[in-house]
Amino acid sequence: MEKKIINKGKRHEDNCSIDSLCNSTMSYPTWEKIKGHLGVQFNNPESFGEKPLTKVNVPIYSTINEDIIKEHKENTPYGIDIPVLLEPGTKTETEYTQPKPLIVIVGESALRTKGDLEYFKDGAAKNVILGTPYAIHLEECPPKCGVYRKIFDALLSKGYSLYITDIIKVWWKEKKIVPDINLDIPIFREELNYWNDVKREIIIVAWGEKAKDALRKKFHMSPNDDFLPLPHPSTQNWDAWKLRIFEKAVFSGQLEYATDLYGKKPDGEENKTTAEKVATEVFKSIEEYVTMNGNS
Repeated sequence: MEKKIINKGKRHEDNCSIDSLCNSTMSYPTWEKIKGHLGVQFNNPESFGEKPLTKVNVPIYSTINEDIIKEHKENTPYGIDIPVLLEPGTKTETEYTQPKPLIVIVGESALRTKGDLEYFKDGAAKNVILGTPYAIHLEECPPKCGVYRKIFDALLSKGYSLYITDIIKVWWKEKKIVPDINLDIPIFREELNYWNDVKREIIIVAWGEKAKDALRKKFHMSPNDDFLPLPHPSTQNWDAWKLRIFEKAVFSGQLEYATDLYGKKPDGEENKTTAEKVATEVFKSIEEYVTMNGNS
């Protein structure tokens, strides 16, 4: 049966400004370690490609192991995002001999909608919609993902490699939106074990409260000491990022840092938060933390 192409997003308008992301490579190093935990019939993550931003918006579906997902319902969409490793397309000789720490970005979950299922008509059993975090494999950019692409591009342009994952590994609407101690937490532990086994220095960044709380409570990590907690860069948190920018400016005694971004008047176009402002601040926060905590 011919599949329809989903056109819910749009081609990224600023491809010329995200060259580092477009030229990076994408791989799936932890898949062999974690796929057994997920219980999906999907053995080839290379279906998403070897470079980001290259695939058209056609969903990849799978069946699910009902012994793993006890609450499985045929007409419910399930979301699983395969963790990805993004690496700069070009590296200097110094970056080969003295690699920078790997930045592990831990997001929240792979949300899906019931509308995603209407593009699959061959049978309700295949109701797991597979993807990558922040739709990084897709050529067409869902509008809400633009800010993430700007962040990834900025980090890659500085020679950092990025491992992007979620703390909630399998999502469905009826699930309590907290990490499952029998599913989500063991999978993320396997991911951390992988990087420990390959002896790669990592810097962990938690986006949002759910990721922060899981690292703190389930992995006994201390915020700011063992990982960097940040507000999620999603659009609904942009007010939090604006507040963070002004707090940073006030406490550093450099109010012009905020007024240069937002203008000195309380109203007007210049006072709006944009993806560019948030992405720049996220990038600066991560780079400052890496500088203080990395060994390389």
